[in-house]
Amino acid sequence: MPRKEDSLNEQLIDLLQGEKIVSLITTDKDTNKPNLSIVSWLVALDGNTIKFALGHKAESAFNIDKNPELILGVVGAGSCYSINGRGTVSDVIDKTMKYRVVTVEVDSVEDVIFYGGKVTQEPDYVKTYDADLAKKLDEEVYTLLKA
Repeated sequence: MPRKEDSLNEQLIDLLQGEKIVSLITTDKDTNKPNLSIVSWLVALDGNTIKFALGHKAESAFNIDKNPELILGVVGAGSCYSINGRGTVSDVIDKTMKYRVVTVEVDSVEDVIFYGGKVTQEPDYVKTYDADLAKKLDEEVYTLLKA
């Protein structure tokens, strides 16, 4: 991939179909300083649109409401990427838990790994709460995100 593009390539679209550790950088609504959080309920719908879900009281949702500029940091597809975009936040969606869905319009995608670097193993994680609840929440959220 060239260093900077204006949309996600097919490899990144395929990668961003959920269950990935993705960094979310927003601007704190009170301090105007960078704010870092992690999301995993995330789906790239196409090269220009990504949706992710947050809990309804997530600080990131309030930050995006005030300043829609955000960055998604992705490790995978052999490199590290900075996806810059503008987010819009849904109203609260009341299901098994209360969610807000953020829709990101991608402005640019940049390969930001250091010179000569290549990712050989992607980050992985496990869910440490009830497996049945995890499955129910995942199915619910991905139905919302793909709508």
